[in-house]
Amino acid sequence: MSPQEDFGKCLANAEGWMRMIQERLQASDNVQGPKAALEDRLKETEVILTEEPEGRLRLDTVLVKAESLLQDSNEDEKHEILKSLKQIKTMWEDTQINMVHCHSRIEWVLLHWSEYLKAREDYFFWLMNIKQKLAPDLESQLGLKEKKLQLSHHTILLSNILNQAALLKRLIQESGSLFAKTEDETFSEAAQQKLKADHEALEIKAKKKVKILEAFVQEHQQYTDNLEKFQNWLHSMKEKYNNCNAHKNSKDHMEGSLRELKELSDAVSSKEGELNNLQAQAKAVIHNTSPMGAEHITRDLEELRSDWDNLRLKCKQDQGPLELGLHSVLEFQSRAEQLEKEVAELQDRLRSLDMQPPDENELETAWRKCLIARSSILAEEPKVEEFQHKLKELCRFSQNEERLSDKVLNVIQEYKRVKGQIMKRCSQFGVRLRCSFQELLRVFQQWRSSTRDLLHQSLDTKDRALIRTYLQNIEDHLAHSNQLKAQLDRFQGLEGVLSSIYSKEQTAAFESELREAVQQRKFLTDALLQRRRELQVNCQDPADHKLLLKKFEEWLNIENWKLTNILAAKSPRNSREIKSRKRGLKIQGEDEVDEFRKTSGKICHYLSRACCAALPLQLLLLLLLLLAFLLPLIEEQDSCSVVNNFARSFYLTLRYQGPPPT
Repeated sequence: MSPQEDFGKCLANAEGWMRMIQERLQASDNVQGPKAALEDRLKETEVILTEEPEGRLRLDTVLVKAESLLQDSNEDEKHEILKSLKQIKTMWEDTQINMVHCHSRIEWVLLHWSEYLKAREDYFFWLMNIKQKLAPDLESQLGLKEKKLQLSHHTILLSNILNQAALLKRLIQESGSLFAKTEDETFSEAAQQKLKADHEALEIKAKKKVKILEAFVQEHQQYTDNLEKFQNWLHSMKEKYNNCNAHKNSKDHMEGSLRELKELSDAVSSKEGELNNLQAQAKAVIHNTSPMGAEHITRDLEELRSDWDNLRLKCKQDQGPLELGLHSVLEFQSRAEQLEKEVAELQDRLRSLDMQPPDENELETAWRKCLIARSSILAEEPKVEEFQHKLKELCRFSQNEERLSDKVLNVIQEYKRVKGQIMKRCSQFGVRLRCSFQELLRVFQQWRSSTRDLLHQSLDTKDRALIRTYLQNIEDHLAHSNQLKAQLDRFQGLEGVLSSIYSKEQTAAFESELREAVQQRKFLTDALLQRRRELQVNCQDPADHKLLLKKFEEWLNIENWKLTNILAAKSPRNSREIKSRKRGLKIQGEDEVDEFRKTSGKICHYLSRACCAALPLQLLLLLLLLLAFLLPLIEEQDSCSVVNNFARSFYLTLRYQGPPPT
């Protein structure tokens, strides 16, 4: 056999073996069906894997034959040989891959299947365990603590069921995945729904029991809370009763104790409805409690009602003795409270009297306030003596009056202090007022002496500079006179209270001296005014006097002309013209007054001589005024009013309230 034939034979054998392996793999490459069929296929793939060395040997033989043949072949033959080698190598690689892949796929599905079965077995074991725990009916418990433990146990079971829902979900997912691969009926949709339905039924049962137990616990908890609340309240009421009972025989606390007992009795009686509700709640709780627990609840309620009845009865029984002894106590207490109130009122009045009056620039005002305070403090003296008498009577009735005694003694001491302070202050103000009056007399005497010297002084009326100096001195003395008048008026206003400073004889002497000072000041002041007028007239320049008279005549002629024009006008025809004429008369009157004031200001120092010289002009002015009153200026109902307005422009003191005179 030639090398070429030998190579071809080996190549054909290798290819035939590989095709045979491919056919066997193709027959086993399937994951559908039951688990036993998959296990048989897995065994077949394992056998095929054991035959891999034989296939590798056949391939190596082909390679050896090809190597020797290539040495003696031409280029075309070499090309064909290399082509065949490439094909056989590719075929071998595909065979190897298929061998491993087929075996691995079947092995993975079987492994997945086994893991699923193990997980499902664990789930079923858990499910049976939970079913056994949830199977018994709920047992009645002894008390709230046991009910809470029972609820906690079933809550844990429910939590476990809810936590296993995630595992069930994964099992269903794995079951669906395996069914998609194997199409085995154990993984069908019906099997998955069966698992889910069993789990949901278990969850519903657990939730139902938890809900029932929660209602039991809540009901028992609410009853227990209400019971403890009522017990605590009853305990506090007992303490209040003991406190009231402790002071029952004390007169100072009888009224308060009686009031507290009545309030306590009302409060206890008002709780009867709440106690009945508590008993109704207990019946519902007993229905879901064990017999022994029901006995405990019944016994506790009976003791609670017994304590409540006893307290209510004691509160009512203890009110009788207190009410009998309270009448005399209330009378005593009323008198004590009235005394304490009067003491407080006196304390407030003393506090107001103790205020310091101003004494810097208002000596007389401060003195009057001080006298008022002294009168007020002396008026309280009978009240202080009455306090002492009342306190002695109360102390004979009850010795437990230390606080009130302290208040009365304190206010008496305070009264004495304020009285002494006010008396001292009045004395001080009296001394100051007396000194002030003596100082005023001293100043007045100085002014009186100086004024007399000034009036007796002889003057040369031709020396105008000397006259002006003399007039200035008169003005200074007059100014000082006004100051003295104000001071003297102040002391004249104090004549009614001087007896508090001086004795009766001193007061009469003071009043006499004060009246003499007032008369002398007035007399000297009038003399100064007379001397000033004489000097002002005698020293006036005749040229100045003639000039002023001339101006006054000119002004009077102008105003006469204005008045004539107003009076010569036609009677007004409407209200507007009436108002216009009124306004004209009013303006003229105001102008005349202003001009008259200006003129009179210039000639005020020469009024006596001017009046004598201007007598004809004054008569003319009076004639004009008479015409203004008599002429009918406007309608009858307004004419008198207008005339009055015009008249008031010259006579400022004219006033008339009511309709215009006819």
